[in-house]
Amino acid sequence: MLVFIPISVVSVFDLIVTYSSSDKIATLVQEQILKGSAKIMSEQASITNGDIEISIPPAAFEIFSSPYQDRIYFAIRQLEGKLIAGSDEIPAYTNSLALEQAQYYSSILRGEPVHVVAYAHALSNGTDADVVVTQIAQTKKGQAAFRQELFMLAIRKHALLMCIVLLGLLAASRWSLRPLLVFSKKVTQRQSGSLEKINLQHVPTELLPVTVAINDYVTRLDQTLSSYEQFVASSAHQLRTTFAIITSQLNFARHHQRSDHRSDQGNKQADLQSEILDAIQNTVAQGSKVINQLLILARLERTQTIPTPAHPTVLADIVKQVMDELAPIAQQKNIELGTDGLDHSVTLVAPAYLLHEMVLNVVENAILHMGQAGVVTISVFRKDAYLYLRIVDNGPGIPAAERSNVIKRFYRIETDRATYSASSGLGLAIVAEIVQSLNGRLILSEPRSKRGLQVDIKFPNG
Repeated sequence: MLVFIPISVVSVFDLIVTYSSSDKIATLVQEQILKGSAKIMSEQASITNGDIEISIPPAAFEIFSSPYQDRIYFAIRQLEGKLIAGSDEIPAYTNSLALEQAQYYSSILRGEPVHVVAYAHALSNGTDADVVVTQIAQTKKGQAAFRQELFMLAIRKHALLMCIVLLGLLAASRWSLRPLLVFSKKVTQRQSGSLEKINLQHVPTELLPVTVAINDYVTRLDQTLSSYEQFVASSAHQLRTTFAIITSQLNFARHHQRSDHRSDQGNKQADLQSEILDAIQNTVAQGSKVINQLLILARLERTQTIPTPAHPTVLADIVKQVMDELAPIAQQKNIELGTDGLDHSVTLVAPAYLLHEMVLNVVENAILHMGQAGVVTISVFRKDAYLYLRIVDNGPGIPAAERSNVIKRFYRIETDRATYSASSGLGLAIVAEIVQSLNGRLILSEPRSKRGLQVDIKFPNG
């Protein structure tokens, strides 16, 4: 649309020139009418018995008829300036004036601007010295109105032309930019994190250089991210190995702990060492958990498409595995893990490890933040056109204002210092990433009991 700017500038300049031309045309038309009237009056003058007589015909004034009610003044004088007829309000023309020629000038009569013609005419029945000078003045209302009409006509033509040009530019731009718009739409429809190269077969010729440059950048970016992924995997392996060694050393220290039973002081020292070892072991376990969660997030980010398993995964079987894994932790915290219907016909075409991680993080999150004895209920069912996984607990719940924040990475609600320090802030973030990668939807709400939290994960059926 930048082409429209110079066209607009040229059009404005043309309108300025048109206004000037309209003024000249209106003035020329007025001058021709003044000259015609002056000629009609002058031709009626004749010498009778040595005196100049004149009979002014109505046509000399009818020529000025218009709806603008201009005032007309006239004066007919001899060459030396003696008034023969008309009004002496018009000053005599003193400049040289050729016969049968007109001179035009502007003046002011009765406070109004007027345009005046001075016309010299030799009497047909007189000598060369018998010349009359006819002056006619007309106010400029008609001339201004005529000029305005001409200018408005030009403006309308310009407006129509500009509309045609604008429509033409829009049509041309849409036609010429259509390949770019189609290309842009295809790029924006690509999945987030996709590093797949653009197919050059259907790319317009004009966009080939840009597309080749994008593909080259994608290749280099993929190489960089692959190196980063390899580095993260290697680092995680080293860290997990280190943590495993530390855990083994802690277990060894626990089994070979020296206990001095000969005194109360020795028992107290042994208890203190045991507490320290327990704290170190808990910290190492928490660190290992965070590393595993970060690796899962990294894998989800780098995976362009979720691998399709050979057979659908039964969601109820995954729930049972998770319940078996978390049962000891739930018993320690006096939390009851139960089900409210597990529909074994609910299957998902997704890797079992992803579904396992999804269910594990939700249930473990509910147990971790329970804070006291409670109940966690899991159900799998169909409803309408969706498959549902529902986990309901009667713990402290999550305030409505915080539900959109808890799925952010490392976001934790600081309500209970014990659960705050034990939480990594990654559990629900991992769940949200997995659900999104499987085209599902994660919904956090308040259960019917008005206590605790209800987590609904629904997937399209088929």
